[in-house]
Amino acid sequence: MSRTDVLFRAYTEYLKAIEGERESSALREAAINAESRDKIRRIGYTCHISEDWVEAIDRGLVFIGKAIDEERQFIRSVGEVDPIEKVKRVSRESVEHLARHSNLLTREREDGELVPEKLYTVERLSNYAVYENRFLYMVLCHLRDFISVRYNAIVKKTNTYRGETDMKKTFTEGKTTLSYELHMTESRPDDPVLRARGGMGEKLDHIERLLRITLAYLRTPLMVEVAKADKLKPPITKTNVLRMDKNFKEVVVLYDYISSYEGDGFTVEEEIVEADTADRRVAAEFVEPVLLLSFLGYEYGLGLQESLKQAYEEENRRRAEEEKRRRAEELERMRRRVKEEGVSPEEYILLLEQQVRTLGREADRIPSLEAENTALKQQAAAHAAEIESLERTHAEKAAALNGRIEELGRQMAEESAAHAEEMADVNRKKEDEIARILTERDEAVRAADERVQESSRMQEQLQAEMKELERTRALDRARLLAIRKEHGLLTDVDDYTSEEAFGELEHELEVLAFYARGEWKTAKQILRGELMADIKQFFAQKFKKKQKETQETPPPAAEPPEGTDGTARETDSEETDDEPSAEERR
Repeated sequence: MSRTDVLFRAYTEYLKAIEGERESSALREAAINAESRDKIRRIGYTCHISEDWVEAIDRGLVFIGKAIDEERQFIRSVGEVDPIEKVKRVSRESVEHLARHSNLLTREREDGELVPEKLYTVERLSNYAVYENRFLYMVLCHLRDFISVRYNAIVKKTNTYRGETDMKKTFTEGKTTLSYELHMTESRPDDPVLRARGGMGEKLDHIERLLRITLAYLRTPLMVEVAKADKLKPPITKTNVLRMDKNFKEVVVLYDYISSYEGDGFTVEEEIVEADTADRRVAAEFVEPVLLLSFLGYEYGLGLQESLKQAYEEENRRRAEEEKRRRAEELERMRRRVKEEGVSPEEYILLLEQQVRTLGREADRIPSLEAENTALKQQAAAHAAEIESLERTHAEKAAALNGRIEELGRQMAEESAAHAEEMADVNRKKEDEIARILTERDEAVRAADERVQESSRMQEQLQAEMKELERTRALDRARLLAIRKEHGLLTDVDDYTSEEAFGELEHELEVLAFYARGEWKTAKQILRGELMADIKQFFAQKFKKKQKETQETPPPAAEPPEGTDGTARETDSEETDDEPSAEERR
C-alpha cells in the first residue's frame, strides 16, 4: 500500500469519526458557507518530443552495434633478445636476426652444430585501439551525453508535481470566530502518478531504452579496452574505413547529425489545473484540515495534551467495558436460546461453528471480491487513462497531420507560385531574347542594306569619276593634238586611219565638243550675268544723279518754249551725251 493510499484511508476514517458530531458539524457548515478566496491549483507541463532525433539515434545504434561486432584491431610486434634458455618458440624473424648477428653464436656441440647464446623472439599482441574503434567510443560518449541531458530535462519537466494552495477565510459560529490564511507550495520530482498518467510513459521508455543501449555498448569488452587509449577530439579524420565501410559510414552520419543538432529536441507547454473551490464537496474537504489545525492549536495553546490523553484512555476503557458487557449479554441470550431449542450446548456450538465456517467462507470471498473490485477499478482507470492517452495521441497526430497538410498546401502553393513566376520569367526572357534577336537581325539587315546602298553609291561615284577621268584624259589628248596641229608638230607617224585610232579620235572630238558646248554655255551665262549687273548699276547711278539734281535746282517760273534759247538744246545735248553707246550697251 502506497503512502497516498494510507493517507486516504486515514482521512476517510477521520471523516467517519467526526461524522454526526453536532458542534463540529455546525462549525464546518459555517466554514463551508463563508466567503471564500481559496485557490487550489496544480502547475503541470505538456511536453512534445521531436521524433527526428529519436528516430535518427534509434537507426544509428543498429549500425554502431554492427561496427562494434567487427572488432577491428591491428597486430603489434614486440621483439626482444632473450637468453636461449627462455626461448620457447623460434620464428622466421629469429633466424633472420641470428643471420645478421653471428656474434651470438658462442658455443659448438660435439656434433659440430653451433649453438647461440641468445635469440631474438617476437611477440605479437592484438591492439584494439585503432582509430575507428576510438571513433566509436567518442560517438558513444557524445550520444550518452546527448540522450541523458534531454531525458533528464523531459523527466524533470513532465514528471514533477507542483502544487499551490491559497486559503483565506473568516467566519463566526456561535461564540467561535475563526480567521485563517494559508499559502502552501509543494514539489515532488519524478512523481510515479504523473509518470503513469502523464501520457509520456511510452516515449520516455523509448528514450530510456536508447540510453540503456548506449550504456550497454560502452560496457562491451571492446569499448572497455578502447577507453584505456587516448581519447579522440573533433574534428575527425575520415579514413577509408569511415568512408567506405557501410556500418562506419552510417555511424559518421549519426555523429554529424548529433554534432550539428540545434535546439532542445522538445517543446514544453505550461498548463495550470485549478480545483473548483465553489463546489461544496471540495470546499468541505479543504475545511477539515483547517478545523484539525485549529484543534491542534487549541490543544497546544492551552496545554491540554495530558488531559485529552487521559480522557481518550478513559473513553477506550469505557468502550471496552461496554463491549464486555454486551458480549456477556449476548452469551446469556445464547444460553436461553439453547434451552429454548432443547439441544445440548455442544450441539449448539457445533451448529454455530458450521454457520461460522459458512460465514467464514463467505468472508474469505470478501477480500477476493474486494481485490477483484479493486482490480476492476484499476483496470477501468487504466482503460480510462489509456483512452485519454489514445485520444490525446490521436488529437496530437490529427493536429500534426493537419499541420502537415497545411504545410504541404502552403508548400504546393508556394511551389506553384514559384513555378508560375519562373515560367513567366522564362517566357519574359524568351520574349526578350526573341525581341533582341529580331532587333539584331533588323539592325544587321539595315546595316547590310546601308552597306549595299553605300557600295552602290560608291560604285556610281567611282563610275562617274572614271567617266570624268576618261573625258578629262580625252580632252587633254584633244588639246594636245590641237596644240600640236597649231604648231605644226604632227608628223606622218600620227596616223589615225586605223579603226581603233579613228574611234579614239572621234571620241576625243565628242568630248571636246561636249566640253566646248558646256564651257560655252557656262561662259555665256557668266557674261550675261555680268552684263546685266553692269546695266542695272549704270541705270541706278543715273537715276540717283537725276534725283540729286532735281533736289538741288529750283524749278523755273515758266518753261520756255522748246528751241527759243539754247537751254533746251543744251539739255538735249547733255541727254545725248548721257545715253550709253552701243559698246556700253553691249
